[in-house]
Amino acid sequence: MVELDRLPAPDVVALLVDGQGAALAAVRSARPAIAAAVPIVRDAVRRGGRLAFAGAGTSGRLAAAEAAELPGTFGLAPQRCLSLIAGADSAIIDDSAEDDAADGTARARAAALGPDDVLIAVAASGRTPFTLAAASCARESGTPVIAVVNATGTPLAALATVAIEAVTGDEVLRGPSRLAAGTAQKIVLNTLTTAALAAAGRVHGDLMIDVVPANEKLRDRAAGIVAEIAQCSPAAAATALAACDGDARAAVAHLVRGLAPADARALVAAHPSLRAALEA
Repeated sequence: MVELDRLPAPDVVALLVDGQGAALAAVRSARPAIAAAVPIVRDAVRRGGRLAFAGAGTSGRLAAAEAAELPGTFGLAPQRCLSLIAGADSAIIDDSAEDDAADGTARARAAALGPDDVLIAVAASGRTPFTLAAASCARESGTPVIAVVNATGTPLAALATVAIEAVTGDEVLRGPSRLAAGTAQKIVLNTLTTAALAAAGRVHGDLMIDVVPANEKLRDRAAGIVAEIAQCSPAAAATALAACDGDARAAVAHLVRGLAPADARALVAAHPSLRAALEA
């Protein structure tokens, strides 16, 4: 037993920070599984399907955060990014709800998931009743399931189309999964969605071409992206963005191809990526 309560603060901090190293090591070992899951998510996006995330407790909170980040970053419609989270009807997620398998089934059925969609089910133990039930219901409806777990040989991994097992081992503070296990889940989710959305054409180079310019910071970012790709001034990029109703892809096509804004929007809408539109 490590007596954390008796150690000086610098020693506790050192143990906790060093313990996070297990997360990166675990995710590195899981890279082949993450790569295998990327085409599943990519294809769901290309089909116009939905990305659903299921989980409970810490895993549920991380799953919900991932779903919430995708629309603004990659321009996906919010209704295409679903969160099926145990106890999420209240302002604070009720951790006792993770044992409610019936609720997991009910939420999955209410989402009406199908073959065009994908469910990413997150559970450190791989045994959470709510998440298992949601994943099982999804599989019954023909929905691909990607499991993100922190253990091997779990029921959730067994029923998944692809299982990502990022095994972090014992935590510095034994019991909770919000430390190295949670960090590993966050890395996996970020990596999986970013790689998949890049493959689906939602990224140009290393630029978030489909960013939603919802505030001043993001409007400036979008203008910077357009200026970099089109090799123009930020002012010209901002003008083009305004003419194209904030659509960065269309703004680039407008500037690079010399198209009218409406024609630029039609061009980019007809292609899966900005690169494909510019090369057409």
